[in-house]
Amino acid sequence: MSEIGILGGTFDPFHFGHLSIAEAAIKEFDLSEVILLPTKVQPFKIGREMASEEDRVNMVRLIAKKNKQFRVSTIEAYGQRVSYTYKTLKLLQKEYPDDKFYFILGTDSFLTLEEWFKGKELLQEFAFIIGVRPGYKTSETEDTAKRLKERYNAEIKMLHNEIVEVSSTEIKNNIRSGKSIRDLVPLQVERYIDEHGLYK
Repeated sequence: MSEIGILGGTFDPFHFGHLSIAEAAIKEFDLSEVILLPTKVQPFKIGREMASEEDRVNMVRLIAKKNKQFRVSTIEAYGQRVSYTYKTLKLLQKEYPDDKFYFILGTDSFLTLEEWFKGKELLQEFAFIIGVRPGYKTSETEDTAKRLKERYNAEIKMLHNEIVEVSSTEIKNNIRSGKSIRDLVPLQVERYIDEHGLYK
């Protein structure tokens, strides 16, 4: 049985913050791989502020091409309907019946996990790795983890990742003002953004 991490996000664009969490999860918990899962975004949100599913998937594929422990799933990005994490994980479970999944979350998402669609079932049926995000208190995250473990017998592991302070807003602002994004995104993502004129 392989242990696989799943990191979902809009990845608009994929940046060093995402890369840091994925690499740290592989290293700390000896995962065989991490599946990068670009999410679907409603059509009315796509425009100047948001890249299309195709562009976001292409950027993530460039990252996976450079790292053998990354794989890309387009199950959400190219799905016909709004995606729910629980349904997506159940579909992936059918695809990888012999493997164990760890859904990788930032602290901001983790604190509201119980309120997600089928949050109770999510916590009872799947395992989680929680990565530190800037601006959140460790004690609040640990208290939430303890409560969810007691209530749902949930498997929750805390990731001791280095905090990388990057935001998609900062990246987009830099592009529009002509500043470099070299320190914020991997080189292949920077090139793709430039070649396709994204976020201008």
